[in-house]
Amino acid sequence: MALKPKNRVLDNFAMSGMSDIVFLLLIFFMLTSTLIAPNALKMLLPSRGQVTIQGESRIPTVTIHNGSRITVDGRTVSLEDLGMVLESKLQGLPDPTIKVVTSPAVSVGDAVKIMNVAAEKDYTVVLKQL
Repeated sequence: MALKPKNRVLDNFAMSGMSDIVFLLLIFFMLTSTLIAPNALKMLLPSRGQVTIQGESRIPTVTIHNGSRITVDGRTVSLEDLGMVLESKLQGLPDPTIKVVTSPAVSVGDAVKIMNVAAEKDYTVVLKQL
């Protein structure tokens, strides 16, 4: 006499419900990703051998040295005065651009502080590493 269990385990699985959910999620993420406005900084990363920018002599160069020392065209300035100095140098230009030069030893936080000043003034940043 063979005993049979009352509850049978079914080994099939319906994939139609799962594919509907995946399709709806795909549509949802595609729609919501187009609605997100990027909050980014306009930044140009020069490549090796790139042609120089026209009017580069009018672009101020902000150099970040070790120890969080900041210079603008060779003149040392504080972070608080950086916005005013850049504003006076870029006054009247249609597309204000600054060049930020760093070394590998400079912390990322120092570079971000400079980029935040540029973002507040809506300047384009060209980032260069020594």
